Amino acid sequence: MIENSTSEQGFSKAAIAVVLAILLVATLFGFYGRLVRRFIQESLMQRVTSAHYEIRCLPGALSQETMTQFATQRESVFMALDRKLGDAESNAEITIIFDSDAPIPVETASTPQPYTVSGTTIRTKLDGRVPQLDPAADAEALLQIAWGKRGNARIGQWTAIWLVGERDGKELGIAAAEVEQRAGHRKVESLLNLSPGSRISPEDLAVLGGAWVNEIAELSGPADVRKLYLTKMLDASVAGVATTLATTPLELERKWQLWIYSYLAGMPTMSHDSEMPMDMPMGPDSR
Repeated sequence: MIENSTSEQGFSKAAIAVVLAILLVATLFGFYGRLVRRFIQESLMQRVTSAHYEIRCLPGALSQETMTQFATQRESVFMALDRKLGDAESNAEITIIFDSDAPIPVETASTPQPYTVSGTTIRTKLDGRVPQLDPAADAEALLQIAWGKRGNARIGQWTAIWLVGERDGKELGIAAAEVEQRAGHRKVESLLNLSPGSRISPEDLAVLGGAWVNEIAELSGPADVRKLYLTKMLDASVAGVATTLATTPLELERKWQLWIYSYLAGMPTMSHDSEMPMDMPMGPDSR
């Protein structure tokens, strides 16, 4: 009886090991299978190239003329971004893949952009016959080449927006002032630690975050922006940022408030005769 029991236990362990091995192989096959299928699909896409771009899309999704026009117009974006990085990546090439069958990345407060960036490859959904892409995607790719891997996803995205320098055709400071006029002042602490129920759109958060990084660049210098971009922080906090920049949380808040007020003071709807108190009115999520 003891021998039978022992042999049954050995058989059970062997069966479990076989099942686990099968599950592991199936998981790996599914993961790598998707990568292989994507590689094959993207290799067969139609493409055009320019000095710094390779544009790809599914056959027939866009005309060669449209793709060429997009690539040509994108060169001015590349040159502006590279100039701000000191012409460090003038020989780089960015691949932009438009896929009408690709799912749109999930939009959250920390990831508002409808695209993904992996190294110098940008993937986004093609919606319609006119290709569109936020220049912050190009900036994110160039930052990875010039500065390395970002230490925090949210700060990395804001740094890319700062590098672009504008949002929807408006200078970042003006765009941020419009958000604050509409929604109230957001402290740095609020921007970094947005609560799940916060009533601020991903786009507004992106504008304010990019403007905050712009403030750091203007008042402390681009070197501090690079330091902040590279610092590994699982969850960014005012305390962590202050330590990285060798300052205090109070000073971080003070500089941000002064900088954004300089734009608010010049907005058409504000009275130039009245002074805004340093403790500006707070919105519902400004805590």
